[in-house]
Amino acid sequence: MTTKKIDRILAGEDELIPTSGFAASVMERIEDEAAAPPPIPFPWKRAVPGMVLAAGGFGWCVFELAQMARAAAGQLALPSVHLTATLDRPLQQAGWVVLALGVSLVSWLISKRMAGRSGML
Repeated sequence: MTTKKIDRILAGEDELIPTSGFAASVMERIEDEAAAPPPIPFPWKRAVPGMVLAAGGFGWCVFELAQMARAAAGQLALPSVHLTATLDRPLQQAGWVVLALGVSLVSWLISKRMAGRSGML
C-alpha cells in the first residue's frame, strides 16, 4: 500500500470518542493510587543479624564436619593408590570438569524449580 492510500483510509475513519464515564473512572483510579500509603519497607536492620548468625552457624557446622571427617579418616586404614604422572593430571582435570557439570546441573534445577513455581513455565 502507498502512503496516499493509507492517508485516505485513515481520513475516512470516524473519530474515536470515549464513553461518558471513562475519563472520570480513570481519574478516580489515579486519585486512589495517589492516596494509597507507601509500601512497607523491608526491615533489613532486623534481618541482617539473623542472616549473619545463620551463615556463621552453617560455617561452624561445616568446619566441625570437616574436623570429624579428618579424624575418622586418620583411624581408617585405606589402601593408598599410587598413580603415575601420566594419569594424575588427566584425572585432576576430569575432576574439575565433573565439578563444573555438577554445579551447572544444580543451578539449572534450582532455576527450573523457581520458574515453575512462579508460573513462567
